[in-house]
Amino acid sequence: MKYVIAALVLIAVAWAMPVVFVAVLAVLALARWWRWPQVRVKHYFTSRKAVLPVVAAASGMGIDWVFAGLGVALAVWGWVLAVVCLAVVILIFEGKLMKNIFDLVPADQQAELAARLDDLDAATAGSDGQAADLSALDPEAVTRAIEARVIGQDPIVHAVVTTTFRRARLARQGKPVGVLLFVGATGAGKTELAKALACELFHGRMIRIDCNELSESHNVQRLIGAPPGYVGADQGGQLCRDLARTGTGVLLLDEIEKAHPAALKVLMNLLDEARLTEQSTGRTYSARGFLIVLTSNAAASEITKVAQIETDPTVRETKVKNALRDGGFLPEILARIDAVFPFSPLAARDVARVVERFLLKFSDDVGVSLESCDSALLLDLVTTSKKTKDYGIREVVRSVENAVVDGLIELKDRGYTRAAIRVRDGRVNVEPASPAAAGSTIARA
Repeated sequence: MKYVIAALVLIAVAWAMPVVFVAVLAVLALARWWRWPQVRVKHYFTSRKAVLPVVAAASGMGIDWVFAGLGVALAVWGWVLAVVCLAVVILIFEGKLMKNIFDLVPADQQAELAARLDDLDAATAGSDGQAADLSALDPEAVTRAIEARVIGQDPIVHAVVTTTFRRARLARQGKPVGVLLFVGATGAGKTELAKALACELFHGRMIRIDCNELSESHNVQRLIGAPPGYVGADQGGQLCRDLARTGTGVLLLDEIEKAHPAALKVLMNLLDEARLTEQSTGRTYSARGFLIVLTSNAAASEITKVAQIETDPTVRETKVKNALRDGGFLPEILARIDAVFPFSPLAARDVARVVERFLLKFSDDVGVSLESCDSALLLDLVTTSKKTKDYGIREVVRSVENAVVDGLIELKDRGYTRAAIRVRDGRVNVEPASPAAAGSTIARA
């Protein structure tokens, strides 16, 4: 009895196959008539896959003949073939087996299409922004790495890293990771700390805006673009596009006190709500994945005194903000800052470490191994830094360069690869290192 039922089912299916095929064609024709975009009938019928419905129809209509003349087994195989063909047809019209859209575009247009699509992604993704994810980082390891790079500011490094990780975990909607203000004398390590944060937290991703270049009101167009109809309106705003392209990182506003009030007004929403509107297009860009760092040399002498004397963090920050306000800092900016970090001047030992670092750097750049150095040179350079403290550590770096680089280059040209620095009668001499000097090699940072 069961064989009879199976035979009847096969006969019914055989008769139904052409009907199913015709029904599929009818649905596709209706879809084409209604212009449903997800059904690409045109591309289907112009490809080699058009042979599949023909095979399906032939298999379905031929099952009767196969069943009657050659046996049940071949009839079953014919039915399976018809089912498979129709399944493939359905997958094709669902878009799962269609040719990739880039294959349909001429080869000489594919690169331009990909570039334009990437530009559209960058332009439209800016309004939402990307959240900063620091969950895979160890705060203690990050602190140690930054302390090895930023000399003499260990308490500030620890406080900045702690604040940054806490703010990142809050994941505040419509807010940047944090808005930090680094203040103090020039050369104390403010910009270097911002660079180190970008390197250790965001794989080196950083946007740097030198506010010296925003001293005029018309320079604001560099940030948010020119108004529609003006020259350069099609180029957009530099800062807006950088935010969309970078995604997450450190946004450094260097020497913020030198920016024009018009530029500061534009930056208000960036500090408060992590968004910036491009003037030329009206599109909004998000900075919620950025740690915003502001640096300033305003009221440096007063802040230095506060940083050296005041030990209570809350009282110290209040006094620093008061000094900044008295120095001309806009209260609207101060109100949008999460934390203020006053940098102390470098101690003599810290300056000596900076001198050591640049001595080794210059010798490496020249290609000579520095084996030893007289303490008189270090003492002289540290003393010079104290006399020129208003010019910061950059003056010390120039002093190191003037003192040793010419001698190192001359030694390299003479064929030596190891050097020793000696001070005789107040004069710096770069000499070939003796074998005994190898034991007194300067330790590399």
